[in-house]
Amino acid sequence: MATFHLKVLTVDRCFYDDVVDRIVVRTTQGDVGILPNHVPYTAALGIGGLTILKDGEKRVAAVAGGFVDVSKEETVVLARTCEWADEIDVHRAEEAAERARQTLQQKESDHEHDIAQIKLKKAVNRIRIAGDK
Repeated sequence: MATFHLKVLTVDRCFYDDVVDRIVVRTTQGDVGILPNHVPYTAALGIGGLTILKDGEKRVAAVAGGFVDVSKEETVVLARTCEWADEIDVHRAEEAAERARQTLQQKESDHEHDIAQIKLKKAVNRIRIAGDK
């Protein structure tokens, strides 16, 4: 089976660097599957999952923001945040979701409301991804 090189980078580390069979990543336009020999492609990442399939094994990570860039040589995911499902502290994510919900219920400025919505989406995504282990 054909493979391709995947590199996932965050601000503080090289999260993943290996040869894979395929990936599925959440962009701002929806989920996109990347297979070997994919056409060159660049997209902004949304809040969602990154599924990596290699040798019949599947690993899932929570991703929030960044870009995916597919070239002939490799696929690079530059993520603002990225963590494996089994690394997620579900209790912390549930607390973050509750704080965001409380902020949304208050009469805050539009800016604070927008930030709270994003925080809620990130927390809910982390909880969902942790459940997909």
